[in-house]
Amino acid sequence: MNQLQSAALMLAGAALVFAAILFAIWWTRRPRTAPAAPRVPPPPRAPGESRLPKLARTAKPAYEDVEIAPERLARIRRKTVPSLLDEDAPRSDPEPVADIEPETIDAALDSAAAQVEEEAQRAFDPVGTSLSKAPEIEEPVREMGDPEGSGAVDAAAGAVTLRLVPQIPPRDAILTTSWLGGRPRLPRGMEWPVIAGESAIFLAQVDCTELPRDLWQGSGPRDGSLAFFIHPRSTDMRVFHLRDTDVALAPSVPLDESAGWFGPYPADRSPDELACFAVRAFPEWPINLVAVRPGDADPRDADTTDAAGDGLFERGYDIADPAFHPFDWGSMTAMVALLEMRLDRLETGAAPVAGEEGAIAEAEHRAAINREARARAEEIIAIVHDSAARDAFAPGDATAVMSALHAIRWAKAAHSVDPETGAARVETITLPLTTHRPDADLWVHDYRAILFDRAKHAWCTNPNSLSAPARAFFEPRWRDLAAREMASMGGAPSLTADGHEAGHDAVLIDLPTSRLMSRRFGTGGHLVVTIDRAALAAGDFSAPRAAVID
Repeated sequence: MNQLQSAALMLAGAALVFAAILFAIWWTRRPRTAPAAPRVPPPPRAPGESRLPKLARTAKPAYEDVEIAPERLARIRRKTVPSLLDEDAPRSDPEPVADIEPETIDAALDSAAAQVEEEAQRAFDPVGTSLSKAPEIEEPVREMGDPEGSGAVDAAAGAVTLRLVPQIPPRDAILTTSWLGGRPRLPRGMEWPVIAGESAIFLAQVDCTELPRDLWQGSGPRDGSLAFFIHPRSTDMRVFHLRDTDVALAPSVPLDESAGWFGPYPADRSPDELACFAVRAFPEWPINLVAVRPGDADPRDADTTDAAGDGLFERGYDIADPAFHPFDWGSMTAMVALLEMRLDRLETGAAPVAGEEGAIAEAEHRAAINREARARAEEIIAIVHDSAARDAFAPGDATAVMSALHAIRWAKAAHSVDPETGAARVETITLPLTTHRPDADLWVHDYRAILFDRAKHAWCTNPNSLSAPARAFFEPRWRDLAAREMASMGGAPSLTADGHEAGHDAVLIDLPTSRLMSRRFGTGGHLVVTIDRAALAAGDFSAPRAAVID
């Protein structure tokens, strides 16, 4: 072993000795636990004493003695008074109290529950009807001169009348629940109604939840909707009370003037010439339901003046005005097709004229003007047909076409009488091809009738399809027509209906002839649909009666 190893061993031994000294010091100074004192045994328990801990006890409330009258105690225990009294107690001989049977209590509780349910239903449904139950029949309205309420006096005279007011402008289509014409909304799976083997014509659909409570004296449904259909050529009606009407169904066949009820143009327009340009449907016009009671302002205007005529025929106008521009290819092609038909009316040949040489020269001058007008118009017509087949419509197209037509001049001979000499005279009128005058009616006024018809259909689908000038021109005229041609429900018919008995019949709907709605009844009268009041109260619409009243 060398010196290095010896030194290492000495160092290790010194470390061990130092560690042993530290352990000895800690052992002598460590804390020690004192021994626990011996447990003292509990004192002996007395006999019957519980080992559970004692809880604090609250003081018992002191009750006062209450005396209960024997009569009251008898009612509680359902016994007579003498059976509860002591034999020796004094008796006052009260009147015996009748026993209360359990059935009597149950009946009283049922009555109270029914009354509460009825009050809750009234608060929930302000119309006063339940969605699952038809309304009860109210007492007949008593009128002056009918003190007994027998209904001998016309009950409709003081009843509510519901006006079907066309919306101008229309509200959101999603919120539309009542409308005239267009497409009915039928339950899923229901086919288009057929009357006497022919497809029926749809007239109107009305939301029953919006009907006033006092309409038809409270009878009739207040849920779902009523849809009205008519036979194409007779007054055979079908009225349907529909629910879950979520499918808009287009008419199965287009309307036809020869079938009746369809009249898109005024009476002063030739139906034979314009029939091919008509939109063969009733416009789908949303309506508001406005209740009119005695003393209320009536939205229907009794004035029978044709507001749509507005004197333009007599005053004259020019369809180069943006209000009369076509708004799509359908209206554009209809316009040029009508113009092409009327070009044959232009005097393009110099007819023999008996008289002075000046008259002959004037006739030749008119013929020359008209030949040039026809040639230029035919060029424009060809351009329109070609563009409609390959290009999308733009408002600028209509502006360009109307400007080109306005630049064309045509001539007409105007015949008059000299007020001084009484002699007949002829003068030449030269006008733009787009201008109408009462003494020079070539095609413009008939074009306006076509545009009027097409514009209302497009407007009902989307009001923004018309330009601002067109809406500014048409909407006030449509509003005036609506006020004069307003349909109604309830009350008395607008015109006297043969066989209508106010005490027994209710007016389901009264539809007048309407240029706004493209419908015509007779020579301009009303279609009045009535029903027996008892059937209406029972919700039975199987036998409505309709009559055309001129």
